[in-house]
Amino acid sequence: MATPILDCRDVSKAFGAVRAVDTVSLTVYAGEVLGLVGPNGAGKTTLVDLIGGEQRPDTGTIHAAGRPLTGAPSRRARLNGLARTFQHPQVALDMTVRENMIVGLVARSMGSLGGMLRQLVRGMAGAGDPGLDLEVDRVAAALGLEAIDRSCMELTLGELRLLEVGRALLMKPALMLLDEPFAGSDARGVSGIRSAIAEILKSGCGVILVDHNVDIVASLAHRIALLNLGAKVFDGSPGECLASPEMQSVYFGSDDGQAGGAE
Repeated sequence: MATPILDCRDVSKAFGAVRAVDTVSLTVYAGEVLGLVGPNGAGKTTLVDLIGGEQRPDTGTIHAAGRPLTGAPSRRARLNGLARTFQHPQVALDMTVRENMIVGLVARSMGSLGGMLRQLVRGMAGAGDPGLDLEVDRVAAALGLEAIDRSCMELTLGELRLLEVGRALLMKPALMLLDEPFAGSDARGVSGIRSAIAEILKSGCGVILVDHNVDIVASLAHRIALLNLGAKVFDGSPGECLASPEMQSVYFGSDDGQAGGAE
């Protein structure tokens, strides 16, 4: 079989007595959407943080295209082609939509999003580089983002999420980590993010899609991994997952359908 873009083996992370991620193994291949679902506290975001470099695992290994995945998020983005979005969009509100998206282009070659880069981006945007503008315009149009020279302070939450997806897409990643991209989005935002995922897959990129809306995940994913209490309890096709006893137990086996632990 082809080497997976991402290969996690027996990855664990504890916060005190809470095992947020408990010996989880999973793979993602080129052109594949892996849906990551589970109730609140299942460990979904913690696992994404471990892959992205925001957290370090206590045990286990994480490989990208067969290479050990080490270092901070900027290093992972630069050397291993990882890009991600967050539950709460990480956007510079004092910049325009275009300037924020150009950050993705610059990060593709520099791997740093610090203050110096921000000033560089402003200089590049001010210079009106036609190549940069064309690429940003193309991605913005594909996502349905309009009036991209306006301030990000004018954007709705759904538009901020689209912007973050677009910026990540401009990094041309090998693996995209989408953490709750549909949360708070209206129908237009949902449609835009669906279009973004289709655009991502055209390049052969792999996607990990985390969202509370299991129906949306099932409509987009090739496989679904179900987490509960930090452990992976099912991994299979969307249809198999939705019909599985594990899914019924996790979501309907208790009065509130919730599990304790770390999100």
